[in-house]
Amino acid sequence: MPLKPKSRVASLREKVGLTQVQLAVLVGVTPNTIQNWEKENGLEQLERYLKLAEVFGCNVSDLVEYVPAPEEEAKSKGFSFSLEDLRKMREGRETGTKAQTTEPQSKPKF
Repeated sequence: MPLKPKSRVASLREKVGLTQVQLAVLVGVTPNTIQNWEKENGLEQLERYLKLAEVFGCNVSDLVEYVPAPEEEAKSKGFSFSLEDLRKMREGRETGTKAQTTEPQSKPKF
């Protein structure tokens, strides 16, 4: 029987203590996109990347090249969570203490 991937986005998001809106702001997508990723069929794009990697004989990470993003682009999208904020939230969860979370300073543009 062929295996089908199941999304773990919701459980991982909850584990680090993020709401769908907070995760959407961090990733740069709408909360609706996060909801779709958390659904059973939310991994359709991933399945395509897995097939591409199989065709090319590489890892999925090999299909992506990371280039520096201009700082202005992040500012224009209204991000108010930094990676450092996320690290602090994770550290609080790992040590069992409640990390202080911050709400976005500006409302995300959806």
